[in-house]
Amino acid sequence: MQTTSAPADTPRRGVRRAALIALGVLGISLGTSLATAAPASAATIIGGVDMQRACTKQYPGMGLTAVVLDGNNAYSWKCRSPWGYTGGINVNAACGEQYGGGAYSTVLNPRDPYSWRCVR
Repeated sequence: MQTTSAPADTPRRGVRRAALIALGVLGISLGTSLATAAPASAATIIGGVDMQRACTKQYPGMGLTAVVLDGNNAYSWKCRSPWGYTGGINVNAACGEQYGGGAYSTVLNPRDPYSWRCVR
């Protein structure tokens, strides 16, 4: 009587085959997800931010002046009074007030106070 035995790598072939099938299914489902994803839309720059206007609108009647406290920091804009009062500027609100609904602010360079822009 002759005995036959399966080659030693048969169980590994089964595991490899199952792994390849799983990867194929994953690839198909990822491909479907990627194909149906909506494209990203970039914001469009619609203009600069008038910081003095922002001070006037955000602190009505106070006569504040827009000033940069640190020439290397875009976030250092403040509204300052002659008597020492200093208030922050809501740059998002300034963009909405200047350009209408849906406008918001972005800074192009955090180290440049003059790089604020309004986008939509």
